[in-house]
Amino acid sequence: MKTNSTKRGMSLLEVTFASAIFMVVIVSVIPLIDGMVGRFQMARDHYVATSICQSRIERARMVPFGDLSLFLEATNNPSYLDDIGETNPNGRFKRITTVSTNSPSAGLATMTVSTYICICSRFGWRKSFHPINNSSFSCKFTDEKEELSYIFTTYNK
Repeated sequence: MKTNSTKRGMSLLEVTFASAIFMVVIVSVIPLIDGMVGRFQMARDHYVATSICQSRIERARMVPFGDLSLFLEATNNPSYLDDIGETNPNGRFKRITTVSTNSPSAGLATMTVSTYICICSRFGWRKSFHPINNSSFSCKFTDEKEELSYIFTTYNK
């Protein structure tokens, strides 16, 4: 019994066209993925910055009212923190803490914690090399920040 089947593979031209179509699809999807990753990193950075602010305020709540000035961090001498809130000179977050005594009224103190976010890490290839402090690729802080304020009062028995 003779079967009439012709088995034929794909020609080189068909493989080339299929590869070209596949590459066009992949190249068109890459910007979408890059945008999603950038937004994810931005949301994560803001969450970490808020957590750093909240942690600073929670630590201050455990000290006596008269010692709140120990938490001051001047604008010209901020603390640099890593992703878990530990002090690190190469950190991606810059924290500044101000304490205003007798504000908003006598016997009260307002603590404001501002955490600035380094925007360099939003580019995936930069994250693995971040921060490169001694080159033109140093960390760039903008006005992008999280800020929390808390009012402290003296406790009299």
